[in-house]
Amino acid sequence: MAETKRSFLCEVGTDELPARFLPIEREHVSRGVIKLLAEAGLTHDGVRVMATPRRLAVMIDRLQTRQDDREIEIKGPPLQVAYDTEGRPTKAAEGFARKNGVDLANAYEVADEKGGRFIGARISIAGRSAEDILGEELPLLLLAVPFPKTMRWGTSDLEYARPVQWLVALLGEDIVPMEFAGVISGRATRGHRTLADSVEVDVAEPGVYADVLRAHGVIVDQVERRSMIVAGITEILAGAPGSFWREDEELLDEVVDLCEHPTPFLGSYDESFFELPAEVIVTALKAHQRYFAVGSAEGGLKPSFLACRDGDGHALDNVRRGNERVLRARLSDALFYWEFDQKKSPDEHTSDLAQVTWLEGYGSVKDKLGRVAALAPWLWEHGFGEGDYPAALKRAASIAKFDMVTEMIKDGKEFTKLEGVIAARYAARAGESPAVCMILEEYHRPRSAADDLPADRASAVLSVADRLDTMAGCWLAGFVPTGAKDPYALRRHTLSVLRIIENLQARVEMGTMLEQALGGFADRTDKDALGAARRELLDFVTTRLDGLLVAKGLAPEVVRATLPVHGGDPVDAAAWAEALEGFRTEEDFLKLARGVKRCQNILEGDLLASEGLPSCRDRWLAGGRGPDGQDLSELPEPAEQALLSAVSKAAPNLARAEEQGDYSVVFRILSGLGPLIDGFFDSVRVNVEDDELRDLRKVFLGEIQGLFASYADISVVAPVENLSSS
Repeated sequence: MAETKRSFLCEVGTDELPARFLPIEREHVSRGVIKLLAEAGLTHDGVRVMATPRRLAVMIDRLQTRQDDREIEIKGPPLQVAYDTEGRPTKAAEGFARKNGVDLANAYEVADEKGGRFIGARISIAGRSAEDILGEELPLLLLAVPFPKTMRWGTSDLEYARPVQWLVALLGEDIVPMEFAGVISGRATRGHRTLADSVEVDVAEPGVYADVLRAHGVIVDQVERRSMIVAGITEILAGAPGSFWREDEELLDEVVDLCEHPTPFLGSYDESFFELPAEVIVTALKAHQRYFAVGSAEGGLKPSFLACRDGDGHALDNVRRGNERVLRARLSDALFYWEFDQKKSPDEHTSDLAQVTWLEGYGSVKDKLGRVAALAPWLWEHGFGEGDYPAALKRAASIAKFDMVTEMIKDGKEFTKLEGVIAARYAARAGESPAVCMILEEYHRPRSAADDLPADRASAVLSVADRLDTMAGCWLAGFVPTGAKDPYALRRHTLSVLRIIENLQARVEMGTMLEQALGGFADRTDKDALGAARRELLDFVTTRLDGLLVAKGLAPEVVRATLPVHGGDPVDAAAWAEALEGFRTEEDFLKLARGVKRCQNILEGDLLASEGLPSCRDRWLAGGRGPDGQDLSELPEPAEQALLSAVSKAAPNLARAEEQGDYSVVFRILSGLGPLIDGFFDSVRVNVEDDELRDLRKVFLGEIQGLFASYADISVVAPVENLSSS
């Protein structure tokens, strides 16, 4: 019989969803449905997930309507249990046959991987219908969407983003029995809230779904809505010479998900608002009203905005005037803040920071500013700076947070995200130098993982100082990130510090830097707490550095091999890891890794601790003797003498290459020792009966392992099976 294929539609209708929920919903459901169909073995021609503020739609094109029947082999009881001594089936065999619908006459002998003998049989499993599978599994998938917030309604304990109002489920022309959130599936969807008065309309089959909704005012496909908005804006601006759409992909994505039938229009505002910085105007347009700014050919702004109405062009002039009135109020508020704030100087605003608590028990924002201002010159002198400490940085550090207490920024207004930008604009009006203003604006970067880094070294240093102080204070106050909770964004701050260090190629010792930052709180906590916080923060930073290096494309095992040794200096750690990356698949290096692993297995608890590694290097540079002066030249076997000689010759070359920063040469030299270590273990037995010789050989292996461990844990890079002691 020919395979049957029919298209499938599921639409979940809800109360209005926030725009930010829709991308989460589409991504989760799309991945989930594709995985569900793959696991069920149901073929199809594609899955589309569409969403508007009032509905989620899953379309599966040409879906296989039933799973293929299949045969599987099942294993029954052991032969000796299944049959008695005369070869007759026992109750165990009969129970197996009855349970699985098997005729014992068709049973046969099977063996498992351990050589056990059992009775077996093949059984046929009928495929399930796609209707049954989707009817059962899709509601569970929908309930698992990780919305930022959920709610309950009615008397049910079920939680979802918004109350569910209707449910469509069709396979071809047939309704798929399904229940979700107390709503039973049918074929009735609803049109646009205003264009069609939410009228119910039947969908005959999935292929006409989009057209049915379009005829009732709903553009269900977000791709089509996006195209409508772009085309509409392009047409509008074609009639406005010298005006350009200041494209904002983030805002466009949001606007697409705010409406079911977008109709763009052009509005205007008074040029008197151009007294405000452009960033304030754009923020007022975007953050509160979801409007697009319009730019001029000269690069500035036009007194115009682009907006989208969720509806058609009917009475659009009234809509435009209403939106202009709302925007005028927002901009008037901003202009008031702008004029009022400038009645005080940056220094006067800074004094007001003494009244703003930073962390309970850890002082005010002004106290924080003082610590940052003290930490910045230390950072400049210890790896971050070039030349003398800039006067502009000193000045910027002393007033860096003054805009926090301005009317424009405080109290969580929509302009709060302009912290730094506002400081720079107010500072410029107050007569501060361009260099100071630039630092005030730039030091807030990066604001996100995708954001640019500070543009100059002075801004970068202030950014690092501010973030380190935040990390130190929050850690001491107990605001340690746990799971998904990170209220003070310490993970982001840490990654930002590491990105800046990498960008500047700043050679810093992380432990010392964290100690310096924590030292700013010495008057608020005891020495033991500071020490514990340093250790914990260093581990936290190292973990973030691990993730950052892996994200750059380095193999996780390479990063794990180098970070424990070189992680104190992020730039150096990256250089070591990059050097090691090129050797981990080479044959000689694999021999080296195998040898190092065997050394570790033999020595067990006698491995050198990290603090002992420098003295181990010194002994090799001095000719190679044990830690207690043992004469390694007394080793009798030619293979161990050859290895001793090679390592002794390699030691000064290794030291020279490391000093020159040529870490690839270090690993090239170490790789060259791989065959000799291999030869040692092929011909030398370590655990001999002679106590003195056995101890000397263990000392020898400990010195070799210690030298290698001072560069990387090489055994991690090319893991080998644990080897017994030789």
